[in-house]
Amino acid sequence: MSRILADETGMVDAFMTAIAREIPAYANLDARQLEEVRSIIVWTLRRVLELWAVDGALGAEDIRMFRGVGAVRARDARPLAAVLRAYRVAALAFFDRIGERFADAVSVRDLSALARVWLTVLDQSSEAIFDGYESTGRILSEDRERSLRGLLTDLLLGRQSHAGTLRARLRELDAELPSSFDLMVVSPAATGLDGAERAAALVTAALDARAAGEAADLELTSLHTAMDGVGVALVKAVDVTLLDRLAAGHDLTGALLTGVTAATAPRDHRLAVHGLRHASPLVWTERRVLDRGDLEVVALVTGHPDADPGRVAEAVLGHLAQDDDTRRTLDAVIYSDGAPAAAARLHVHPQTVRYRMRRLAAATGRDPRTPWNRFVFQTALLASAS
Repeated sequence: MSRILADETGMVDAFMTAIAREIPAYANLDARQLEEVRSIIVWTLRRVLELWAVDGALGAEDIRMFRGVGAVRARDARPLAAVLRAYRVAALAFFDRIGERFADAVSVRDLSALARVWLTVLDQSSEAIFDGYESTGRILSEDRERSLRGLLTDLLLGRQSHAGTLRARLRELDAELPSSFDLMVVSPAATGLDGAERAAALVTAALDARAAGEAADLELTSLHTAMDGVGVALVKAVDVTLLDRLAAGHDLTGALLTGVTAATAPRDHRLAVHGLRHASPLVWTERRVLDRGDLEVVALVTGHPDADPGRVAEAVLGHLAQDDDTRRTLDAVIYSDGAPAAAARLHVHPQTVRYRMRRLAAATGRDPRTPWNRFVFQTALLASAS
């Protein structure tokens, strides 16, 4: 056992790597949470080895500790399935490590005894964690709004990546998500959580009343929360005109992404927050609310990890991204002084250029004569050509 304990650091590192690889919810933990997970793993490993040495069993104090783990996980809304699976993944990593490094020092009988102890601990700890989680969860469920906000936070951070787990969690909350929804991130003039919270609450007023009226009984039509100093709202269908008025009237800047799903929400949220924080002040002289095209361009030119040149043209140009005439005309307009010059480049009538630009403006909501829109169009053309 002393040789195994001497390898404790390497063994725990292997556990942490396996858990982060196998369970998406654990790949997004912050430094404090990772250290907490590590300390629990170290304690569990040492306790298993102690029990193996004396052929013992978990005591009442051990059970209370695991029950406390379940209660804490319920409060921070980490999915129970992911918590319980972490212990199973750690067990597999443990026996892999034993087989790789200590096969010569552990007899079959010793290994059998060790497996029996670990499985017993796994069974008892799982039951205690489940009990602590469920008991605390029942208390938390009394505050449904808080639970729903926890769900939204998990969606945005990618902690709710398994469709089955998400369905189970929604079922517990008597709620359903729309198949797709609009995601809005807003930044108030006043800084701080309270300002962001108020801004998020205000944005939910942009809900399309018709969509709310047509929603199924359990379907969520809006959720909001505050994260990292910005307000975030999930809305089934935003009335964009009303949203623009709200932003102008309450001194808000924001980003709106439509057609978001549970699977795409983490990336879309990252893009929105990044765009809100990194868009040039000059951008806000042209628009109060950034759309997907704006956000993809900001991510690309600032080197954000989620930047994807392949998405830029579609986000900016929509279905016209595949229209060669529109693309050539836009390119000529950007590099020419007016429709006549662009028409001369293309060997078409100036009215043809104007028609195509009107069609482009109607489809994208962008006027290529303004500085930011011109830059967005240029970037989309360059990205699609690469």
